[in-house]
Amino acid sequence: MPLAGDDGTVSAAPFSPRVAAGERVLAEWDAVSGSLCDADHRPLDERYGLRQQQREAEMWAQFAPSLTCGPALVAHADATLPLLDPGDRAEGRWPYRLRVLREALEGGAQVHADFDFLAGALVPDRPRAAAAFAKAVAERDADGWHYSLTWTENGGALVEMARAERAVRGWRDRPQHSAQAEAARARSPHAIRQNAPVATLSAAAPPLGVLRHDRPTRSR
Repeated sequence: MPLAGDDGTVSAAPFSPRVAAGERVLAEWDAVSGSLCDADHRPLDERYGLRQQQREAEMWAQFAPSLTCGPALVAHADATLPLLDPGDRAEGRWPYRLRVLREALEGGAQVHADFDFLAGALVPDRPRAAAAFAKAVAERDADGWHYSLTWTENGGALVEMARAERAVRGWRDRPQHSAQAEAARARSPHAIRQNAPVATLSAAAPPLGVLRHDRPTRSR
């Protein structure tokens, strides 16, 4: 997945749809979880647990690719944080959100490593190997729920900071570009020809005060 943009920034655009997908998973869970509980918010039957497992699996599926590309995104955001507007940093709570994103990646990486160890120890031809693998997957999704939730809830900070960085870079590059363009126009033959009559006319003009209408007006 390409992370660097044309302007040298690290782009969070490919990551943004995953955050949106995770938010949809949470919205769907919020929409159905209430109907699976009684008035005291206790599950009515096993449907609650099954739907909960589905939620955890979908969230992990959205989070897992970020274990690869996420560290570079967070590291770049950390490096650009001092360059961004202090007011935006405070309003967006970017330092805090970057910290919890880093912790989510570290925790998710550990969960993934534990799952790989268990899955690697399974012998496919053994009885109940498929059931053991399915159990390991469910445990991975459950153990990773906190990290995938944290990543989804705070991942928007990377998108916000990427936009702010592009705005800062554009503001810094614009004056330099304008100065270069102005200097190029001044050196052009057309500009030299235009300025020559003006300079000649200025040299031939009489000094101030020779003509009556050049007299300075009095202040009232």
